[in-house]
Amino acid sequence: MTASPAKRIIITRLWRSPCGVLELGSLEGRLVMSDWLDGWHRRATLSRTARLLNATLEEGDSALLDKAQRELEEYFAGRRLTFSVPIQAVGSDFQKRVWDALQAIPRGSLVTYSELAAKLGSPRAVRAVANAVGANPLSIIIPCHRVIGADGTLTGYGGGYAAKRALLALEFGIPEQELPWPDGRRA
Repeated sequence: MTASPAKRIIITRLWRSPCGVLELGSLEGRLVMSDWLDGWHRRATLSRTARLLNATLEEGDSALLDKAQRELEEYFAGRRLTFSVPIQAVGSDFQKRVWDALQAIPRGSLVTYSELAAKLGSPRAVRAVANAVGANPLSIIIPCHRVIGADGTLTGYGGGYAAKRALLALEFGIPEQELPWPDGRRA
């Protein structure tokens, strides 16, 4: 009988951002979680991450968590446009393709789910793309908040609508009530 491999440990830390509490998680030199503590998909994200990495979560400290927190603080202070912390997004191949595409959306830009599906070469896979966006394990680091509905409206976000609006306002450098939308409406 072959012994199962030992469980690895994802070191976690709670960090209070200006728009909600994030749980950051690192494993073997990579950030594997930046998930909203009260997020809509939290249980599924935690379960998938732990299962696919054969890991358990344990609160603690690591140099990588320090770096991730520092970069997030710089982002919220307007001093960081992109992240350099090494990441490992845990999911299916399709989810990883979607998350890679999200990282290519420039700060201050918005795309719709259908535009994202078309960029991936799967224009009819809008729902699958939306599900993958919702399953993003690295909120803010992988900018799923830059995706909006086909009609130009604000759509769901794991951290909630208020967090999504705050992130977009930060990235556009304007007050929330002045957020631009592709069709000229205000959210």
